[in-house]
Amino acid sequence: MNNMELVKEYLAETDSKITEQTKKTYTNISKNLDFNILTKQALIVKKLKDADRNPNTTAIYLNIVILVRRHRNEGTDKLIKYRNSLRDEIIKLRKENLKKVKDDLPTYQELEESLDKMSGLSYVINYLFLKYGVRNKDLNLLHVTKLPDKQDENENYLMHNKRRTSLIINDYKTDGNYGAKKIEISDKRFNKELKDMKLQDGSYLMPKKNGDKMKLSTFNEKIKSLSLKNLGEAKIFKVVIAHLIDKRDYNKIEALSATRGTSLSTVLKSYNVYNTE
Repeated sequence: MNNMELVKEYLAETDSKITEQTKKTYTNISKNLDFNILTKQALIVKKLKDADRNPNTTAIYLNIVILVRRHRNEGTDKLIKYRNSLRDEIIKLRKENLKKVKDDLPTYQELEESLDKMSGLSYVINYLFLKYGVRNKDLNLLHVTKLPDKQDENENYLMHNKRRTSLIINDYKTDGNYGAKKIEISDKRFNKELKDMKLQDGSYLMPKKNGDKMKLSTFNEKIKSLSLKNLGEAKIFKVVIAHLIDKRDYNKIEALSATRGTSLSTVLKSYNVYNTE
């Protein structure tokens, strides 16, 4: 069997909760491997080293190979050892990237000033980025006047009135770990901006021209273009975390880790621009 067939076999027979996007990623990666997944481990390690990829990319390739080989009851010990050896490289690269980002990022105050000049959809999106640390996917919201008795696990819901907005986020990156997220917002300016958008029951916050839900890739591009200074949600979150570390407001950082759906350790490791030593 070739690699694509092996990956498709694994995906068809595994009981794990794997999203359609992840399945597509696994299949695409299987096309890029210049070795058979079931070949000798030593050869796989050599091929991956020779490719000289980013260590994060190499680790992703290894994960897929290991999963398929385990499914086929093939050895993985040497592959796991190699994957573990990449951790130091990944940490070093992450710290180098964080240092570069730190030097280029605006201040939190600059982002707040830019937010204050916005209105409508741009204000709503960036307020949620700046104040709640949400990801792009969280904002693919369906506006409803009343929650359905049985919520669709692939939908994120938005309800609001004059005084309060509720977000019920079922579909996000780490939903398998944390379950649905609920965010309550009582900020007057935010609720007025949202009200002025005049969203209809059953309409998306950011729909396609025909009113349908956007595909995630298109949605991400659109959100990035609307984000503060075109930074995107990840860089905005790094600015927020740096600001809170400066204030020593660790309770707020912990609260943001919950609304983002990211462990506190990951927030302090991967989004902390001071973590460069």
